[in-house]
Amino acid sequence: MMNPTAEELMPRTKRGVQIYWRAALIPLSLLILATLRFVFHAPMWVLIIGCLWIPAYYLIYPVVLGKRWQSFDREFTVRFQRSEYKQLLAYYKSQWFLRRFGPRAEMMGKLGLIYAAMQRYRDAEQVLEGAVEAADAATKDRLYFNLANVKFELGKHAAAEQIYRSMKPGSPYRHAAQAHLALIDLRRGERVDEARVVLKHERKRASGALRERIEEALAAAGA
Repeated sequence: MMNPTAEELMPRTKRGVQIYWRAALIPLSLLILATLRFVFHAPMWVLIIGCLWIPAYYLIYPVVLGKRWQSFDREFTVRFQRSEYKQLLAYYKSQWFLRRFGPRAEMMGKLGLIYAAMQRYRDAEQVLEGAVEAADAATKDRLYFNLANVKFELGKHAAAEQIYRSMKPGSPYRHAAQAHLALIDLRRGERVDEARVVLKHERKRASGALRERIEEALAAAGA
């Protein structure tokens, strides 16, 4: 069975001019109800039934969406920590409702993490670029950092460096970004002494794959 591509699993949106139709729902509904009442002389019970979608959409729908997202987020975290990436990809694919109606940037960001963990870096790059484009200010920093890591893995060091250097001083990813910048310098043979000092300092706080990469880089540099 063929693996699903990034395009197949990315939440779908139409390109070109984006119409924020949700903002027009109530005015459009009022126009329709007024037309029914004053043009077609519809009885009041028809108008009342026509108004029932408003509490359903603005009160019930967000609750359902929130519960599904929380359940998905918990399950994603557990499976990702267990390194069950193939199963997690299948689980993601099964979440049609969230992929269609859930938070677009967050969903794409999680798909990008799955692809990166599976070393499908080109798919991860495509998805995360879309996630960054769709993200708000609260999530863009994290998604941008994940995109930089993928570009680093693809050997696109100039693009990765640009993103790492854009990390704000207060960003929680600033130290990891500094470590990656030092790794890039070592690979280029630039500012080698400074890169060694940075990596030795960041090694204390790094963990997982980044710590292993720092150890390997320092060993190869004879530090």
